Amino acid sequence: MELMLEDLYQSYSKTPVLCGLSETFTEGKIYSIIGRNGAGKTTLFNCISGNLRYKSGKILLTDQGVLRPIEFKDVGMVSASPMLPEYLTGYEFIHYFLKMRADSEIQSEKENYFFDLVKISNKDRHNLIKNYSYGMQNKIQLLCCLIRNPKILLLDEPLSSFDIIVSHDIRQVLIELKSNHIILMATHLLQLAVDISDEIYLLKNGAIIHPPFNSITNSGFEPYIMEALKDEA
Repeated sequence: MELMLEDLYQSYSKTPVLCGLSETFTEGKIYSIIGRNGAGKTTLFNCISGNLRYKSGKILLTDQGVLRPIEFKDVGMVSASPMLPEYLTGYEFIHYFLKMRADSEIQSEKENYFFDLVKISNKDRHNLIKNYSYGMQNKIQLLCCLIRNPKILLLDEPLSSFDIIVSHDIRQVLIELKSNHIILMATHLLQLAVDISDEIYLLKNGAIIHPPFNSITNSGFEPYIMEALKDEA
């Protein structure tokens, strides 16, 4: 399975944000898109998810040998600012969300399976969402994506609000998911990207740049990224 971006353009008030961006992403890897705030990471993800109409270009998916335009159902996105119903418990919300998916292969009695997957305790799953930490709310948002079972998972600054234990839990979930998903993560935290990613790309001047190293563990990788980001300041 491959996600292909072809000559993607997007701008705001005549200011270009994505400038003929082209890239291919394959399942089985976690890709991190590194860039300074305002570089266009969220814009790129909104174009892929269908939340934003891009000016020109194509977004295509090769699925089981068939090349086709990407569809809304193909993509799940975990945004930096979750919007959830505060006066439901986590359990009530996920139960409701599963009921909405009753026509799928997911059975509505699997609430606890999903909570266990992201390590939300039995006590916490029965608390009101309004009392959840920001990190816990992002876990619920991630659960909604997993229930939808999209082919492509977009994570917009997904772990920056989590403490070290929660971050470790989510990393493990993503590593388990990557074998049959295309996973893209946008972040401005280089160390986070290095810890979890198979590939790290730089989003700069509206285009994706591949660092000139065979491996992210190369000693020159991090200095190269830091210098490239400084040049954009």
